[in-house]
Amino acid sequence: MFEIVVIDRPIVKTLELEIISPGYSKIPKVAQKDNGNVQALVGSKVDFKITSTKKLNKAKLEFSDSSIINLNVNDDVVAGNFIVKKDNNYQIKLLDENGNSNLSPITYQVKALYDAFPVIELISPNQNTNLSTDNRLPLVTKVSDDYGFSKLLLNYRLSASKYESPQVDFSTIEIPVDHSKLETDISYIWNLTQMYLAVNDVVTFYLEIFDNDNINGPKSARTQTLTVRVPSLDEILTEADQVQQQSETDLEQVLKDAEDLKKTLDEIDKELKKDDPKLTWEEKQKIEEAVEKFQELQNKVDEVNDQLGDMKQNLQENNLLSKETMEKYMELQKLMDEMTSEEMKKAMENLQNVLKDMNRNMTQEQMQNMQMDEERFKKSIERTLNLLKRIQVEQKMDELLKRTEEMTEKQENLSEQTEQSDPSNQKENENLSKKQDEITKELEKLKKEMQDLENKMSEIPDMPKEEMEKMMQEFDQQQNQQLSDQASQDIQQNKKQKAKQNQQNISKNMKQMKQMMQQMKDSMQQQNQMQTFTDMMKILDNILSLSKKQEELKRDADNLDPNSSKLDDLAKEEKSLSDNLNNIMQQMSELSQKTFAISPEMGKSLGDAKKQMENSVQSMKNRNGMLASNQQGEAMKSLNEAAMMMKSSMESMMQGGNGQGGMMSLMQQLQQMSGQQMNLNNLTQMLQRMQQGGLTPQQQMEMQRLTQQQQLIQKSLEQLDKESKVSGQSQKLPADLEEISKKMQEVITDMQGQKLDDELLQKQENILSKLLDAQKSINERDYEKERESRSGETANRDLPPELNLSSPNAQNKIKDELNKAVKEGFSRDYEDLIRKYYELLESENIEKQ
Repeated sequence: MFEIVVIDRPIVKTLELEIISPGYSKIPKVAQKDNGNVQALVGSKVDFKITSTKKLNKAKLEFSDSSIINLNVNDDVVAGNFIVKKDNNYQIKLLDENGNSNLSPITYQVKALYDAFPVIELISPNQNTNLSTDNRLPLVTKVSDDYGFSKLLLNYRLSASKYESPQVDFSTIEIPVDHSKLETDISYIWNLTQMYLAVNDVVTFYLEIFDNDNINGPKSARTQTLTVRVPSLDEILTEADQVQQQSETDLEQVLKDAEDLKKTLDEIDKELKKDDPKLTWEEKQKIEEAVEKFQELQNKVDEVNDQLGDMKQNLQENNLLSKETMEKYMELQKLMDEMTSEEMKKAMENLQNVLKDMNRNMTQEQMQNMQMDEERFKKSIERTLNLLKRIQVEQKMDELLKRTEEMTEKQENLSEQTEQSDPSNQKENENLSKKQDEITKELEKLKKEMQDLENKMSEIPDMPKEEMEKMMQEFDQQQNQQLSDQASQDIQQNKKQKAKQNQQNISKNMKQMKQMMQQMKDSMQQQNQMQTFTDMMKILDNILSLSKKQEELKRDADNLDPNSSKLDDLAKEEKSLSDNLNNIMQQMSELSQKTFAISPEMGKSLGDAKKQMENSVQSMKNRNGMLASNQQGEAMKSLNEAAMMMKSSMESMMQGGNGQGGMMSLMQQLQQMSGQQMNLNNLTQMLQRMQQGGLTPQQQMEMQRLTQQQQLIQKSLEQLDKESKVSGQSQKLPADLEEISKKMQEVITDMQGQKLDDELLQKQENILSKLLDAQKSINERDYEKERESRSGETANRDLPPELNLSSPNAQNKIKDELNKAVKEGFSRDYEDLIRKYYELLESENIEKQ
């Protein structure tokens, strides 16, 4: 007989879990019922609450790795927790008061989620780079992490130097990072001023981001290691020379290819005059190849424009361009933009669309438009090349001024070091001698660059070649290289006083060369401006005279009988006016090779007038006097438009501008403010480095002085903001000057509270960055690409004699030119305009003396 014993074993009645993730993860609590599977971040706490069908004596969690966690028992309720450390499995084991356990407990899974490594990418710079003269390196980096960041570090060390030992260990700067974001772009302006870097010094750096994992410790990721190097002045200028030379070579090749393309287009034009209404496949292929070649030439011009833009920006960042040269580069880029206008690209598209239909007549019409575009393109290239050569001369003058200035400063510093040196210290003497040898090499380089300038001048008419020759002779007579060599030997031979005398002579000579170069540059610019003004005045007078004659001819043609024989005479007179306009257009075309004062819009207006005159001649031949009169009226309108534009350009010259004075004035003021802010930032950073704990009374006074400087900059900015809004220039700025002023106020408040920390320094650097961006935006503003220029036919013309204001009798020369200009027979209004212009030049000349 069998006995069946029923054992009442405990069973899990309810199961409740609460998963609490680590605080840094910001993951909300997760509650689960009757589901023991856990998926959680490592470090998460899992709280258990279990009810059983019976009162229990013990309860535990048994894991697959043999670990055990005992749970708290209260009658039939069990509670406890464990920390997620890794992937695991577990079972809930229950034991009642009778020693009975639960059978076949469920196996639950624990899936551990791991905190990933952060990710960092250095967006800018993305390669080894050079340091600009402001000693700032803008850094832009992108960081991301699954749960957030704890800190971002900039690690750097001096890795190469001519005068100091390279550093082995990295120094660090903590960059502020937003702890609330999981992905963000961070901009930081690294100020390297306090490293006191010398030419050819190299700093190695990388960025390192740390996540906020406080369970296993923050993990980090690094960017690639890059270097920032201090370039020499010679290196920057040599690179600019190479870009200029390459640009000139490229444009000359484009011009040659454009001339070849013109021949091809002429051949195509002849072939298109066949009677067959349909194009042949060979003709279509030839046209498509010509279009493709034209587009290649346009693309090449865009590339050259970009290269010149980068070069100009680099020179500007290193303060190596004068305002005048900067203006001319801006105008040059504007001119090159117009070569590849949207209008021209649309004409290309129209031709390609017409080719699909193989219609000969429509293709011939579009080809004529292309021929006109190609001719304008070719003439624009010629003008760009001529203007580029003139700009190169001015830039070379800027370069020589900078070289003489830097050499003077170097020589004076070295002379001071020589004075303070110990003659018995042989190692120090050798070091000073080497520095003097470097100056000797720079003097040789200076002579070479002066010869280069002389060569560039020889290729261009109306350049001050005689003054350049005198300056070269003066440089040779100074024998600066010999003086420098002798100074180097004197230092080695402990002849301090003799070495110092030679060094002082070199400094004096460099100052003299700089003065001579500046005078030559000023004289050249004034002379060119006066010559341009005189030429423009003659052209303007010719246009107005032509317009007046056109008005008289129109009056004669009004209401003329179609059968009148007078129509033939009027047609001949109209043809004569058209020929005269050709001469004016040629005069203007020749002048446009020397100055940006002649705009493409002027050429377009004269081109429109020329077309209406030709149409009027044809209408009179067709005995349609009324239509001819209307066309003559349109010709007058275009002539008057050209005259108004030229008069406006001349008035701008009288005011000392080139048509963009407002924007240039704005840029100059921003440039001045940027320099003030940069100096203030450097002084604030120095004060922060000096403080130890709190500020001393003397440092507090210095802080007050710096605060006042920031307030003055803010006041200047607010005034500039008002002026830019009144003039309408504020719309051309990407940066809101009012917003920058508010940021300055935050800095002022911090400084008044003597809050001198890294956050304050970075606020100041961000203000500087905004000011530089605003300045850069004016320099790089886009130009409208809606212009069209037309050039006249070839005609001979004698230019007026040049004006030389570099002679001692400059004022008398101005008066002579004034009298001669007035005697040219201009109207009273224009005589007054000429007189005002020359009086302005005379007063400027007196001030310079």
